[in-house]
This record gives sequence, C-alpha cells and structure tokens, in this order.
Amino acid sequence: MTVVLVIIIATLFVIAAAELLADRTGIAAPILLLLLGAAVALIPGMPEVEVEPELVLMIILPPLLYSAAVNMPVSDFRRNIAPIGVLAVLLVAISAGVIGFVVNRMAPGIGIAACLALGAIVSPSDAVATSIVRRAGVSRRVVTVLDGEGLINDASALVILASAVGAIASQVSAGKVIGDFLLAVLVALVVGWLIGRLMIWLRSRVHEPTADTVLSLATPFLAYLPAEHLHGSGLVAAVVAGLVASHHGPRVLTPTQRMSSRNTWGAVMLILESAVFLLMGLELTAIVKDMEAESFGWRLAVSVAAVALVLTLVVRTAVVAPLLMWVARRSRRRSRHRTRLVAATERVGQARASEDGTMEFRGTTLSPGRVERFGARLRRMISDLDYYIEHPLGPREGVVMIWAGMRGAITLAAAQTLPLDTPHRSFLVVVAFLVAAASLLLQGSTLGLVVKLARPAVAEGIDPQEQAEIRTLLHRAVRDVPVSPGMRTLLARMNRQEGGQAEDNRLQAAAVALAWRQFAEIREKPTTSPAGDAIASPEHRRRAAEISRNYALRLIVAQRRALLDASDSGQFSPEAVSAALDTLDADQLSLETRGASLD
Repeated sequence: MTVVLVIIIATLFVIAAAELLADRTGIAAPILLLLLGAAVALIPGMPEVEVEPELVLMIILPPLLYSAAVNMPVSDFRRNIAPIGVLAVLLVAISAGVIGFVVNRMAPGIGIAACLALGAIVSPSDAVATSIVRRAGVSRRVVTVLDGEGLINDASALVILASAVGAIASQVSAGKVIGDFLLAVLVALVVGWLIGRLMIWLRSRVHEPTADTVLSLATPFLAYLPAEHLHGSGLVAAVVAGLVASHHGPRVLTPTQRMSSRNTWGAVMLILESAVFLLMGLELTAIVKDMEAESFGWRLAVSVAAVALVLTLVVRTAVVAPLLMWVARRSRRRSRHRTRLVAATERVGQARASEDGTMEFRGTTLSPGRVERFGARLRRMISDLDYYIEHPLGPREGVVMIWAGMRGAITLAAAQTLPLDTPHRSFLVVVAFLVAAASLLLQGSTLGLVVKLARPAVAEGIDPQEQAEIRTLLHRAVRDVPVSPGMRTLLARMNRQEGGQAEDNRLQAAAVALAWRQFAEIREKPTTSPAGDAIASPEHRRRAAEISRNYALRLIVAQRRALLDASDSGQFSPEAVSAALDTLDADQLSLETRGASLD
C-alpha cells in the first residue's frame, strides 16, 4: 500500500513538472509525458505496466469527455453539427474500411475481420489529444469541430469494432452494423439527456458547493453505466450530459457552485488527461514482451503502422476537402438571405411595439407570444450567418484540421478490448500503439509549425465593440427590474419626498445608482443625502445596506438572464459571454459575502 501511495505522489509531481516544462519548452505536456513514460518503461528491470481497458473506457474517458462537453459552447456545437457529424461518423467508417482492406493485403494471415477491427481502432481521433490543438491558437470554430469530432466518433468506432470482433466468429451483415450504431447513439442521446437534466435539477437544489461538486463528479458515470447496460454508447451519453450541464448550468446554479465545480474539474482533467499519456508510455514494456511471442515480427508491425498512419491522413484529406467546399458553398447560399432576415426582424420589432403586439405572416396572424418566439428565431439565424462569415472554414483551416486529427488513448484502450482469442491479438495491439504514439509525436510536435505555415484564422481576443454591446445589453436589462418598496422608501427618505411623487424613470435610475454603490461604504460610514442630512443611525445604515444589496442582487439576476438569452441566440462570442458572466458572478459573490457580514 505504501508503494502505491508513493507512486501516486510521484505521478502527481511528474504531471506538475510536465506542465511547467511544457510552458518553457513549447512542447505539449502530453507529448512530454508519453516520452517520459516510454523512457521509464525501457529501463532494465522495470516491471511491466498493463492497464485494464475498462480503466480507460469506464473510469478515465467518461469524466474527460464530460468535462470537455461542459466547457463547449452549445451554440457553437449546434452551428457545426453537420461537419462534426461527417467527421465523427462517415470519416470513421471510411477510414476503418480502407485501412482494414490495405492491412489485409499486407498481412493476409490475420483475416479480413481482424483487419477491419484494427481499422476501427485507429480511425477515431482523440478528444484528449485535441488538447494540443487549443494551445496552437487556431480559431475557435476549428477547435469546436475537432472537439466535437473527438467527443462523438468514439461511438461509431466502437460499434464498428464490436461488429468486426463479432464477424471473427460469425457473419455480421452491414445492416446489423448500421442498426447497432443507430441504437447506440439513440440510447446515448436519451440516457445522456435524462441524466443531465436530472442532475442539473438536483444540483440546483443543493446549495452547498462541496456537495454540488460531488454530484458533478458523479454525473458522467451515472450517464455512462445505464447507457452501456442498454447497449448504447456510454461515452456519448456522458458527452450529452455535459452539453446539458453546459446549457442549463449557468441559469440554475449559483456562482459559488459553478466556480467550485470549475476549479475541481480543472484539476481532475489535468490529472486524468496526463495520466492517460503517461500510462501509454509505461505500457511499452508489456507491449514489447507480447510482440516477442508474435510470429509476424517488428518489421511488419512498423510497416503496417506506418501505412495505417499515412492512410488516416490520406482518407482524412479526401473527406475534409470536399466537406469544407460544401460548408463554404452552403454558407454563401445562406448569406444571400440575410437582407430578408433583417427586414423580417424589423417587422417583428414593429409588431412588438404595436398596441396588440400581433403580426401578419404568410396569411396567418401571429399572437404576441409567437411573435416573440419568431423574433428570437430570426435573431438566431442572423447570428448564425454572421458566425459563418466571421469564422470561415477555408483551405487554410482545412490543413490544420487534417493535421490535428491525432490518435491517442482511445486507440490503445480500444485495442486492448480485443478478445484474448483474437487471431494475432498482440500484433494488432502493437500496431495500434505505434500508430497512436507516432501520431501524437509527429503531428503533435509539428502542429505549431503547420499552423504557422498554413496561416489559418487564429483565435482573437474579445472584440471591444462586442464588449460595448454587452454593456449596453446589461444596462437595458436593469431597466425592466421594478423598484422594490424598500428601495422606494429608502430613496424617499434620502430625497425628502414620497417615492410615488418621483417620475418612474428618475426613480429607476436613482435605485440602480444606489444599488451599485460600494456596499461597505453604505454600511460603515454615514451617507449624506442630497438635502444635506446625514443618515446617521447605525441601524438605518445597516438596513439601507441590506435593501440596496438585495436590489443589486436582483439586478444581477436580470442581467445574467438577458446575457444567457443573447448567448443562446449566438449574438455574442462564448469568450465575451464567459468574461461578462465571470464579472457578474464576482459581483454577486461580493454582495453575498458582505451580506453575510451583516448578520
């Protein structure tokens, strides 16, 4: 037990050191950990490290994919669902078929079914490996597509793998493969959505940050287990639960809950993601030993791995190139309708300003509620068009997307799920390891150079114009918050007049101004009214501070709701929305902390 504890502590120090070294050397931490693990594994006398596939598939990958989904903006995922679907399903199927056919020609003794299994194993790109892409500074749309691909393609790859393994012992039809895939995705969608909504509902009623974080950590496993039991994809279920949490969490969870959960998940992600690559390197000794008993030999294994890696890039290029041409053509075709959409939005605005709030549309009278929903849909369509125009996927971005499709932990974990009686299993596992390791080392270490040479659209900072628009939105949001009776009384006392005698807009402006004052100053120091009278009573100062604090919290809630509504329609970039939400959260936490000091 002491030895295990020492190994865990040493691993944590190695992970921290790799992060620091990555910042100084510019080499991604996963690559450093992979090389370190391989170097340790090759030390003479080093005991073998064999990782159970279930450890990766059930313990490590569900929380990693869930966390990545939580951090993915739902609006960006929705906008890129078409390219994500093509890369996650069609590309995996084509890659598995092509690689399986070629490997069968190179090593016919393995059998076509086992070769197809190998093709399915090395076909999916790894969501964990795409963490390297984020550090390269490419545009957020490219990162979204690659992240989405890595989150979803595990399901298609594992279904093809299971079908190929079944075909080793018996015949499996193409219809069964398609049926199994559709069932796996459908079950995952339903289970992931139900678990995601259930856990968000439960967490919204648990206001203790520690307990909420525990529930958050349990969510990916709660989604994974029933989905797998019902023959669905547990990994996709964890992703769906994460997307649900990403969409609903900011609306129902407190800032304390979200910040506590975010910090905890950040540490968990770092440890698990780093452990994956470190374990990949440490397994090298066991893989070498297995290969020694294999009849094919190292030369053929290296040749097959090299050909498979080249084929992944060739097939990826053959799919990505026409995909981006189609995406660009569709964006140009849709952009022609922008003028009509803007005109329709103006008509909606006029209808909302009319007396009855109704609107005539294609011979039908829309009620005020339908007019509001119609306007929201139009605004979302316009925002989507602007997104496609501002973040194009052209040839330069295509080069990065092709080179960034790295293989990683899921490839090695999937290879180890092969039954022990699979023909030439050790050979297949070795080839999978070589493909994953070579992909990470070759593509991961040169991705920065490829980005520099291709010069794609890069991730930009928050646009000052966008920040100004958000400030305007937040300013408008507080105008709709009614002035509470306590605020009316407080303002009347400070201005020596009854609240009802003031004009509504003056009263609203005065209430907002008072609510945003420094809370501690109102509580701790006498405040002088415009008439020159001091509010000297300590009890009154405490009461004034409490009233203004409560009103300020109501303003923050209104601003957050307006900001999230605009985010759902895609009006602002996720970075700008996140920065504004962080500011609102900090303000709310400050007010709540100061409010507790009054008790």
